[in-house]
Amino acid sequence: MGGLFRAPKPVVVPPAPQPGPAPAPPPPEQQGEAARAAARDRAARGLEGTIATSARGVLGALPATSRKSLLGE
Repeated sequence: MGGLFRAPKPVVVPPAPQPGPAPAPPPPEQQGEAARAAARDRAARGLEGTIATSARGVLGALPATSRKSLLGE
């Protein structure tokens, strides 16, 4: 019931520490090489690595079921 008759004490938050100096960016040659290596890795995974979502994967045959052709059927 103290909140009815007295204002709550304010919470004191200490100031955040100053961040250190930012690290120097790598030279453009290393940035380009890293980008090329990442592109090679993505290309090496291929279609199977990006589409397969289960043991059967998306590329497998779908089961034969009747599907709706119009909305409301």
